[in-house]
Amino acid sequence: MALLFAYPAMAASPSTPQNLSAQQLLQNPQNGSLQRIQLSVGQTITLTSVAGGYWQVGDRSVNGTASGSMTLTVSGAFKGGYSLSVTGGSLSINGATYAISGGSAELGPYGVHMVGQGQAGTALFLFTGRDLGKFGATSYGILRIDFQNGSSEFAARLLVTITA
Repeated sequence: MALLFAYPAMAASPSTPQNLSAQQLLQNPQNGSLQRIQLSVGQTITLTSVAGGYWQVGDRSVNGTASGSMTLTVSGAFKGGYSLSVTGGSLSINGATYAISGGSAELGPYGVHMVGQGQAGTALFLFTGRDLGKFGATSYGILRIDFQNGSSEFAARLLVTITA
């Protein structure tokens, strides 16, 4: 698969005129360089951190290294994108590791943005993902997590590799 998340809309192909307005691009989406991704129901996507950090919401002086992985399975394919099930993984935040037990997400038709929610035991989290593109043969992305466990809330940002 070329990319799980396609290149951002601002990337231009050599054949794309550089003087198009945003309104013209919205009216003629074929002028942009984005290409629909092709995922199939049952396909597994794995995000694995290579670097990351966290901070406590409301007190940025409480911070440190974060890491994790997330496994998602395509549960539906639609014209407007994909529905995903969060099927596993783990998050290490504030010195504790949490096993991800479930959740769901949506991925747009071009694979640029993903948004979802999940749970890890009694902890709940929201997440967003954004494609950064490929470097060599590896696809990279940013995974942002808002993690809440009881009265503690942490924000994390992970640089992840994407395999599908």
